[in-house]
Amino acid sequence: MHNFLNGVKIIELGHILLGPYAGQTLGDMGAEVIKVEALEGDFYRTVGTKRRSSMSAQWLNCNRNKRSISLNLKTDTGREVMKKLLLDADVLIHNMRPKAVAKLGFDYETVRGLNPSLVYCFSSGFGQNGPYRDYPAFDDIIQARSGLADLNGTHEDSPRLTPMPVTDLTTSQSLTQAVLAGLFRKAKTGKGCLVEVPMFETFVSLVMNQHLDGHVFVPAVSDVGYPRVLSQFRKPCATRDGFIVHGVYNINHWRAFLTDVGREDVVNSDVLSSSEKLADNIASLYKLIAEEILPSKTTKEWLDIFQRLDIPCAPVTEVASIEEDEHIKAVDLFREYEHPTEGRLREIRSAMQVTDVEQLSDLPPPRIGEHSVSIL
Repeated sequence: MHNFLNGVKIIELGHILLGPYAGQTLGDMGAEVIKVEALEGDFYRTVGTKRRSSMSAQWLNCNRNKRSISLNLKTDTGREVMKKLLLDADVLIHNMRPKAVAKLGFDYETVRGLNPSLVYCFSSGFGQNGPYRDYPAFDDIIQARSGLADLNGTHEDSPRLTPMPVTDLTTSQSLTQAVLAGLFRKAKTGKGCLVEVPMFETFVSLVMNQHLDGHVFVPAVSDVGYPRVLSQFRKPCATRDGFIVHGVYNINHWRAFLTDVGREDVVNSDVLSSSEKLADNIASLYKLIAEEILPSKTTKEWLDIFQRLDIPCAPVTEVASIEEDEHIKAVDLFREYEHPTEGRLREIRSAMQVTDVEQLSDLPPPRIGEHSVSIL
């Protein structure tokens, strides 16, 4: 735990992944995070691999550095406790549907009446000013609506979902940024605020950052879609004994690489006469590398060549072997610890490396309502 946010109290009304991952990130930064769970606990506790009930691997990976209190917010008693928690809190974060939160009595207007300086940050599926405002959403739904599934299936026979919850995780980081921005403003002015971070709009902005392309200009000068990254040959390429991803990108890279492999005919052609010509011919150049050049040597031979030329490159690593990567092991990204009730566990530490900030011991992911008595 890096003690950046010493003294900051955050109430997390999060569930599944998006809200809890933001809460864990803020806890990793030293905030006091109180996770408010239903009496039966967050549903995510039961999802995926587990050694015992209510402590699944998926849940453990997004709930360290928190204390847990279990409340029934559908009762007057539960709501009164929640109100007391909010009175001296700095932040409330949640990823519940706004109507559900309002029904419980914890919408922004109500909470602001309790604590005007509170930073109220929530992530909805869809922005509350649009026609989808009340639609339920989770990662798969946003991958489909945002265009990501369509992009993933560009060279397939159908759309494809990315096999990781990419919209949950990226929106979670945007939610974390919103909290930090709100806290900065609160520190300067003493005032609270409301920040909504909708999944759909957040992820569309990422998908379309490059793919808006010719539609950046009014009127449009070309179709939507950035040709370089849509090329069917922009992919892991087969070598003699495996696969590699190359970073031959700018015109200097292309000239250096093609010269090194004896393809001066291409270097001296009109294809590489300018950066504009390179952009126009990028698909054929990717095809040349993928089909004619890279299959001729082993992965190790190509890595040595790319490194000598100072061109980014990487072998394709299987997910099953990531833990054994020499760099990951050297920086101790996956580390073991003794959980007070779950035994020996492995966690993914915060990826930040910090200097001149106090380091504190992490709090292990809590059991359901483990800290209810101490919090009360």
